[in-house]
Amino acid sequence: MSESTNTLVPMLPRGNLDRSVAEAGMHSHAGAWEREKGIEGVVGMKFQCEEIGTHVEKIKKWNPSQCKTDDDFTYIDLSSVDKESKKIDLLQTQIVSCSNAPSRARQVVKNADVLIATVRPNLNGVARVPPELNNATASTGYCVLRANIQTLNPEYLFYWVQTVPFVSDMMEKATGASYPAVSDKIIKQSKIPLPPLAEQQKIAAILDAADSLRQKDQQLIDHYTTLSQSLFLEMFGDPVTNPMGWGEISLEMISEISSGVTKGRKLKTDEVFDIPYMRVANVQAGYLNLGEVKTISGTTTDIIKFGLRKGDVLLTEGGDPDKLGRGTVWNDEIKDCIHQNHIFKVRLTCKKSTPIYLSWLCGSEYGKRYFLKSGKQTTGIASINKTQLRRFPVLRPPIALQNQFAERIQAIEAQKQQAQASLEKSNDLFNSLLQKAFKGELTR
Repeated sequence: MSESTNTLVPMLPRGNLDRSVAEAGMHSHAGAWEREKGIEGVVGMKFQCEEIGTHVEKIKKWNPSQCKTDDDFTYIDLSSVDKESKKIDLLQTQIVSCSNAPSRARQVVKNADVLIATVRPNLNGVARVPPELNNATASTGYCVLRANIQTLNPEYLFYWVQTVPFVSDMMEKATGASYPAVSDKIIKQSKIPLPPLAEQQKIAAILDAADSLRQKDQQLIDHYTTLSQSLFLEMFGDPVTNPMGWGEISLEMISEISSGVTKGRKLKTDEVFDIPYMRVANVQAGYLNLGEVKTISGTTTDIIKFGLRKGDVLLTEGGDPDKLGRGTVWNDEIKDCIHQNHIFKVRLTCKKSTPIYLSWLCGSEYGKRYFLKSGKQTTGIASINKTQLRRFPVLRPPIALQNQFAERIQAIEAQKQQAQASLEKSNDLFNSLLQKAFKGELTR
């Protein structure tokens, strides 16, 4: 990419950005990085690599419990960062008093600080501190990096800690089998490719532009999601209070519920072939993520027993507590596809209920409350079993109303899928630029 093109990239519309990326051959994100070992080898040595800790400032710490006055302050917990958007969700921050402060509330953060969750580094819980959270207090579960602006651009640092080399480095150095974590020291000792400050700023500007595109696509998707949720409440009322007085019936009375195939089993037959199957990662809240569909060794009998049919409702067995009841409707997206044992398949047997309505009911606050109350919980993980799912009380509005809801939801979903396709493209664009940026190939 020429210098003249570089200066225009931040202002280019999506079409021109995509074309520029395609011409530069930037369509693989992790491939080249994953084939090379060590951060310095990954970067290709165009930029000198230096320890992050030598280019960040010291963070002020305090102990709220020692305050003479019981003042309130804003607290940023580990749950405050959205790992997908890489932003702090302001609604997930807390206003707490010094007398009730969590023991981990210690670090005073400033605007543009970079927060890195030290637990489960594979999830890459990173975010920038926005202006409205200046002087807030962050959990010690974060490593707070405050760039020395004389040598390190804060935005450049923020994008670096999202890269495959950085995340892989943290995963490799993490300790703890069930709760892997890294220390602040490990993060600060890790290396960052460090071009001149002017070049850092140029790289950050290009990545900001690409990130803005995908944020806009995500906002459109969020709009359609909110629209669908509003439609559900408008047509059926809030299921938690059931203001319309719908009758209820247990799920087992109107459906067949089954678990799926178990990985690692031994097959006593030679008639084995690869069969595509749905994993927990594929089944999201209201949609299927088919970006990576894996196969499992199986037989014709498996397809008969575990095969998916149009209209099946797929629900995950467990995960984060706030994601219980997560699922969607299968629409024959893949031929002869089956599902794994951590996904329940609900096949309706009653014509007075529709799959789309059932899926939305399970994923509503009503469904989440039921599954959370009846499910099993361990550290940060919750799960339900088949018995608990069978007893799920299904509210039963008229079938005509359910059908009307399904039609309107499908119209919204069609628009949402277009936005999702656009998001996938903008994510590819961003990841491609991210890969090139720190290898010194964006500003040649």
